[in-house]
Amino acid sequence: MSNPAPAAKSSFLAKTLGPLLSDPPWAAKSFMAASATTVAGVGAWLSDMMSPALARGGASFIGGFLVGWAFRKTLKIALLITLSLAALVAILKTTGWIHLEWNLIQSDVNRTLDWARGQAQSLKEVAVGYLPSAGAGVAGALFGFRNK
Repeated sequence: MSNPAPAAKSSFLAKTLGPLLSDPPWAAKSFMAASATTVAGVGAWLSDMMSPALARGGASFIGGFLVGWAFRKTLKIALLITLSLAALVAILKTTGWIHLEWNLIQSDVNRTLDWARGQAQSLKEVAVGYLPSAGAGVAGALFGFRNK
């Protein structure tokens, strides 16, 4: 009788980041459908059968899908890093190694949130200017975030 080979050990980092880096966006059905639509739209536009609207809408959907997919992956990694840093700060504060000035932290957070609101408002104004493409892009971002 022979002994079975030991199971391969994987690191904590590989277990944590492995699922985050798997599942590529181009494997989603809606991404493949939008890609086919874009190619068909470009072909029809180049042969003067129709306007470039179909290609532009499909390309906007693909771009939005990739942005949503990247945002979902980035959000998961950022959440992991944020929780790790919060645990580290809690440990350091409990042991007395650091002292936090909550008023300064709150003013910095409020200033950052005000800046983000202004940026979101300007993005909304730009998106309204490109409404058909922006609509396809937002739909793509939602599908990309959900990875459908």
